[in-house]
Amino acid sequence: MDEIIGVAPSGSLGSGYPKEALRKALDEGAHFIAQDAGSTDMGPYYHGAAKPFLPRSTYKHDLEIMLVEAIERGIPLIVGSVFTAGGREQLYEGAALMKEIAAERGLSFKMAVIDAELDKDDLKRRISEGGQPETLGPEAPLDAAMIDRCGPICAQMGVEPIIKALEEGAQVILCGRACDDVLFAALPIMKGFDKGLALHMGKILECGGISAEPCDLAEPMIGRLRKDHFLVRPGADEFKCTPVSTAAHSLYERGEPCLQLGPGGMNDLTDATFTQEDPRTVRIEKSRFVPSDVYKVKLEGAELIGYRSIVIVGVRDPIMISQIDDVLAEVRKRSEGRFAGREWQLNFRIYGRNAVMGALETETEAQPHEIGLMIEVVAEDQELANAVAMFTRGTLQHIGYPGIVTTAGNLAYPFSPFNVPVGPAYRFAVYHLLPLEDPCEIFPIEMMDVVNEMEAAQ
Repeated sequence: MDEIIGVAPSGSLGSGYPKEALRKALDEGAHFIAQDAGSTDMGPYYHGAAKPFLPRSTYKHDLEIMLVEAIERGIPLIVGSVFTAGGREQLYEGAALMKEIAAERGLSFKMAVIDAELDKDDLKRRISEGGQPETLGPEAPLDAAMIDRCGPICAQMGVEPIIKALEEGAQVILCGRACDDVLFAALPIMKGFDKGLALHMGKILECGGISAEPCDLAEPMIGRLRKDHFLVRPGADEFKCTPVSTAAHSLYERGEPCLQLGPGGMNDLTDATFTQEDPRTVRIEKSRFVPSDVYKVKLEGAELIGYRSIVIVGVRDPIMISQIDDVLAEVRKRSEGRFAGREWQLNFRIYGRNAVMGALETETEAQPHEIGLMIEVVAEDQELANAVAMFTRGTLQHIGYPGIVTTAGNLAYPFSPFNVPVGPAYRFAVYHLLPLEDPCEIFPIEMMDVVNEMEAAQ
């Protein structure tokens, strides 16, 4: 086999994609379809609460198109991090959805479901026997108490469990939490293609048309992997890849631009070259995988820290805006006095000044003519969060300050009711590296025969 062709329908399951562009890409002789369906980008709530980021109907829309195409063409479909955090509950929601689509469309196939959620007692045992795992950020120790406070704890799988499922004959593979690039690299590596090139191609394909011009997450992408290089190109004619667009996507989401760490080692892009092959295609060479001495996978988990409530208001009084820090300090002081002795946190986000960058904001002299203000409270229970948020809002609405003229109220409300009870609030607390003896040992595979009921009855 001199070439293997993979297609990414989009950069994120549920973001949608043009069907005709996908079919055009597949018509070039695709050997597999791979699709990322999750991330930590959506924040810790989806990991802690084990909830999907998007509605079920959105996932079904995207999956149905690619599943039908894969089965009709007789090629594998690999979907990773189902749905969002890749926990067991989300993963089996995905399996049920695939069965539902199969029943409605009369499809039969062999499906592998690869679980990435760790048994918490087993994780405690591993830490007890192997010592504290290396942290990638959290300062608190990963101990039994922390494990119990977290929702599902998942590990990011590498290519090995996916290869194992392919070797067992699966045509459809649903993965729990998985590294994005391995979804595209697994089949090529199984077929003997270079691991460094395969992973690098996967890194570019996993976000769809983000690596194209114009940039579009929902644009299908094609990767052609060969012996010593690979080619990448968008599916639709109005898009193109360039050395800049592909290199930019290759070098993001990491501390060291040229080194991509992952399960079992790192991909070294130091010597990689990006060459315009034709007006829409880029040729990439010299990516190199460097295996590590110890195979490690990243753990992800989020702990419950309380319950959140928010109030969003607008302020257009220039007198108040000019002294907003002093005003908010006084409001905070009054709220702390009113709710002393309880567990809660109060944050103000001033949109139009420094809500995005906070203390890192460099534009500090500008005076906005209006601001959006978010009052955020996280408390030990929802009732307390609601109470603190509403008390803070009421205090801010009528508080006095030097030069005040808006004595009837300082705040403009975009909607009613003012308070929005957001619900459980989480933070990432497990972000550690777990050593493994076997890359597949914590990723059990369940094989399922999805059978068209009409065919089964004959």
